[in-house]
Amino acid sequence: MKRKPISLLAIFLSASFLFSGCELDTSTDSVSSSNAKSETSIATSIEESESSTTPQEILETTEQTTSSATEAVTTTTSTTTTTPASTTTEPDVEITEFSDEMKVHFIDVDQGDSTFIELPNGEAMLIDAGETDQADKVVTYIYTQGYDTIDYVVATHAHSDHIGGLPVVLDSFNIGNFYMTSAVATTSIYEDMLNAVDESGAAVHNVMAGDVIYNEANLLIEVVAPKVIDSEEQNNNSIVVKLTYGDDKFLFTGDAEKSEEDGIWTNIKCDVLKVGHHGSDSSSSSNFLKKVEPSYAVISCGLHNSYGHPTDDVLKRLDDRNIDVYRTDLQGMIVFTSDGSNISVNVNPSEYTPPVTTITTTVQQEQNTPVEDSGTTYVLNTNSKKIHYASCSSVNDMKESNKAFTNDYDQAIADGYKPCGRCKP
Repeated sequence: MKRKPISLLAIFLSASFLFSGCELDTSTDSVSSSNAKSETSIATSIEESESSTTPQEILETTEQTTSSATEAVTTTTSTTTTTPASTTTEPDVEITEFSDEMKVHFIDVDQGDSTFIELPNGEAMLIDAGETDQADKVVTYIYTQGYDTIDYVVATHAHSDHIGGLPVVLDSFNIGNFYMTSAVATTSIYEDMLNAVDESGAAVHNVMAGDVIYNEANLLIEVVAPKVIDSEEQNNNSIVVKLTYGDDKFLFTGDAEKSEEDGIWTNIKCDVLKVGHHGSDSSSSSNFLKKVEPSYAVISCGLHNSYGHPTDDVLKRLDDRNIDVYRTDLQGMIVFTSDGSNISVNVNPSEYTPPVTTITTTVQQEQNTPVEDSGTTYVLNTNSKKIHYASCSSVNDMKESNKAFTNDYDQAIADGYKPCGRCKP
């Protein structure tokens, strides 16, 4: 955190009292109580003052008693000190100072999301914190950036790969404000998060589209989704945050899927897009990318994850629009730096490689040679006997012990599995 700036009046008074061998009372009522202090600390130099003495009279009296000391220190100083105009006209108020840059850290938390933002006003913001086993990594990383306070914490939605690490984070830092939606969950990790929020003492805000987190000078942090709470699909309750610093704009989408994307009609054009749902085909539709028009896209996912994230369909959509893509599974920590008009990145973008398709030749058909599967990996629920696309939201709620994987859809059907009614593979 940056220190609050000190007013010119406070600086002038401090210097004057030091020359006269007195200490300056820097509390908020220092001016109003200066008469009482004058009676004991500079009684030999200043006549007793009425309680109605003004700050200007104090300044003039102090100047008379300190002129001889000033001459002893600097021979070039005039015996009559003229108070600068700025000293008497400068308002004694806090002035917001911004640094020249903002840093957005996409933390590599394996198959999950966590974004730490160093705001140009000296404050800090965190959006999600990955799974529970990633909490220590998130905490350590933020500490290494020099912060012990996080002013704004956003839990995009209740899935564990976004909020699992938050209880430890909330317990490790001073927390100013906590943002979530009114959507609830019955999981233990959600309950742990609520308990940690309560113990942190943070101010809790339930937000929806249209709410503003911060708006001052050339920094705006606003919520653009969700517009409604989806009782069936937690992903579509994701808080979508748009951050604008000067001319540079960032959009953080959580796990928002197509239906939530379609409901956003505010201006969401941005320079940097945090791709929704780890690059799942259920997000980042062509229409959505057309509305956003990003120059850069960041995908947060785990290397060789079981969900098949990011899907080739999403990667191709991004490549078709000449969007530079950055991936935590391939490049680790990704840091964007903005000065309000220019953006730089700490790594080079990843390269898009189209999938290799295998064509069955006549010879292979005649010899009944097995053909290598070219594409889709399906997730089987061995308990419910359902077959899902890896990107299906039902997979997130599936127990690991009930998961199985196959590339052979027909064989799964033959084995008694039925297509999921939600993703309809």
